Amino acid sequence: MEPPVKKLLMSALLHLLCLTASLVSTEALAQTPPPTMTFGPNWSVSLSGQPRVGGPLRIVYDLSRLSHCREPSVGTWTLTGYAMTNRGPVQSFVVANDATVGTTAEVLLNLTTGGNLELWFQETHSLGCSNWDSNLYWNHHVKVWQNPTLTFNEGWTHSLFGTLQGGTTLMVDYDIDRLGQCRGQYMDYETWGVWVEYRINGGPVQTHDLTVAWGEWNQEFRKQTPAFIPLPAGPGTLEMWFVNMDRKGCAAYDSRYGQNYVFTFQ
Repeated sequence: MEPPVKKLLMSALLHLLCLTASLVSTEALAQTPPPTMTFGPNWSVSLSGQPRVGGPLRIVYDLSRLSHCREPSVGTWTLTGYAMTNRGPVQSFVVANDATVGTTAEVLLNLTTGGNLELWFQETHSLGCSNWDSNLYWNHHVKVWQNPTLTFNEGWTHSLFGTLQGGTTLMVDYDIDRLGQCRGQYMDYETWGVWVEYRINGGPVQTHDLTVAWGEWNQEFRKQTPAFIPLPAGPGTLEMWFVNMDRKGCAAYDSRYGQNYVFTFQ
């Protein structure tokens, strides 16, 4: 029989090891830097890490990118950032102003929605000067992950990020180049779309658009946008397929050859 003292020592040692592992894990998590989007000199842009809903995106901005609206002897200047997700409402935030010290500015942007995040910047002066950093009006784009997300890639593969759980909202990120057959136009206007059709637990079919209009008049074109599907309390089954149609009557489907994409959630 093992001596009682030895058992007590082993139990205490095991508890200490578990506590140490927990502290190390928590400390490592706290020291993990947030995803960072760096707007460097000479119009360079880089991203480190993967932005996710519920966390911040760190923006590091080199002030030499916009420096035409600064008159040190009179008035004040401000550098404002703008953020828009999935062509939704625009959020503005201050990046720097005449009180900023140094050659770079940093700001943390809280991420609340998954999908396509667009960023652009404007420098203004109280005397009326205005200058933009908007990637020649295309804006700067970054993909934000959400838990859960189903991604359908161009190469006919799909993957799941997170866990399909009842009571959550599923983001469907679909590459519209999977369905590129129907791209009809009328008088130089785009007259086509891609959408997802789905049903939950064999219920009625529902739809969500996967394209959004971009630009104006005859410069308008289509850009992909994610769909958001609320999942009811589980367990359950989600069945989906994808459709591409245009004004000229062209129709194409992505449905696993009629089998549809079927997923279970808890």
